[in-house]
Amino acid sequence: MQGVICKHCRRFFYHDFYVALDVWAMGVTLYCFLFGVCPFMDERILSLHQKIKTQPVDLPEHAEISEDVKDLLLKMLDKNPESRISIPQIKEHPWVTRHGAEPLPLEDDNGCMLIEVTEEEVENSVKHVPSLATVILVRTMLRKRSFGNPFDWGRRDDRGSLSAPGLALSKQESSDGVISMDLPFVGEDVALS
Repeated sequence: MQGVICKHCRRFFYHDFYVALDVWAMGVTLYCFLFGVCPFMDERILSLHQKIKTQPVDLPEHAEISEDVKDLLLKMLDKNPESRISIPQIKEHPWVTRHGAEPLPLEDDNGCMLIEVTEEEVENSVKHVPSLATVILVRTMLRKRSFGNPFDWGRRDDRGSLSAPGLALSKQESSDGVISMDLPFVGEDVALS
């Protein structure tokens, strides 16, 4: 029984840790939005990590930001995960709600709920793959950065071929004047190369 309790405690600990990490990441993102640079910068990852651990968060002197956003930013970038502002507290922060004038809905009110996805659901999430010829055509269009009508044969020569290298689109006209385009058959090994 003791192992079960520890397992659940560990899960809650990791959950709290990752939530605090998400708040830190949101704080870094907000800092970047406000100032156009990251709060800590270094070319070497170990030096960057050391700066994050030891240096205080400095706001640029020239920055013209409100005291409310400054307060929120410093609370999000609190180096102690236990005292860092939580997501529910962020939702109620004066800068986010404009001092209560624009409150965010509570989780119960906005229909948010955690949905857990099983491994089987992930495995079965893609059932239909478009035809291989369509994938080849789209890939070729992306590679050539040509997003016009690939079957507009009047201007085809101006743009060059829309076919993948070594492949050709064939144009066939029926007796009633209808033009159809046939994509060549390509094996999976050629399409994925």
